Amino acid sequence: MTLKEMQTCAAETLSYFLEVMPEAPFTAEDIIIELAPKEQMAERAMALCEKYVPDKHLNESQAAQLVNSIAGNALIGREKSAVLCFIDYNANRHWFRQMLFHEFAHIFCAKSEMDGEHFIDIYGSGTTPENPNMTPDEKTYDGYLASGYAVWSEFIAQFLALVFTEPGDYRIADVLEYLGRFVPEISAASGDNDKAALAMICATLLSCVDANNARARSRMLNTFFPKTRPFAQEVRQAFSECLRLLQSHLEREQPWKITEEFIAELGTKFVLFKMMNSVYCGTFG
Repeated sequence: MTLKEMQTCAAETLSYFLEVMPEAPFTAEDIIIELAPKEQMAERAMALCEKYVPDKHLNESQAAQLVNSIAGNALIGREKSAVLCFIDYNANRHWFRQMLFHEFAHIFCAKSEMDGEHFIDIYGSGTTPENPNMTPDEKTYDGYLASGYAVWSEFIAQFLALVFTEPGDYRIADVLEYLGRFVPEISAASGDNDKAALAMICATLLSCVDANNARARSRMLNTFFPKTRPFAQEVRQAFSECLRLLQSHLEREQPWKITEEFIAELGTKFVLFKMMNSVYCGTFG
């Protein structure tokens, strides 16, 4: 794709997003879309934050991810928000469109999840220096909230992107090999990618046409967690609990709406699955 083709695709995807998403809490004029070379992603993100999201500050880890691994990033402000994407002349249009829809979905969900409030503004994102006197129990609960929200925000954005940009006729069997690569990333040795990995797996599975087929799910579990290995039953159960919770939430009339209780439960189930998968995979960091 040329730069002009990417710019045209971005504008068309935003227009399509506003057509298909119910009562989006923003207009096209409220979204700033910027394309930048990969090596300038962190620099441009900081500049956009300073202009549109002054209370957001990128740390060193986030800046490194922007330069090294992130194709797009939504910077969500109270009035205007920005979507920053790196310029990739080798990108195909379908992938680029899906990535953009995912980023627009982040903005939509953040602005819709708490009736005008942003969950992360109320509950934070993990223990911070501003909150140094937490008890051990408070730190544990805070960690569940941070983990749950990280899983949820990536899950719902990817699920919506898949529903509205994929043909809609792929089955669980079609994605097993692809998704199987993400399973080992959800362990104590995986670094910061564990929550996004679970979100990707669950979003893809639940967007399959046979998502509710018991036989297809059984085959999926057998592929991810073969019964012949130790702790297979325990890790299967922990994964299934995460998947069931996300699926039940999708059945709500407005699935992007969330509560503290739901996020804490998701975080708890994620941490349990991560622990069991670490034992199953033999990785402990």
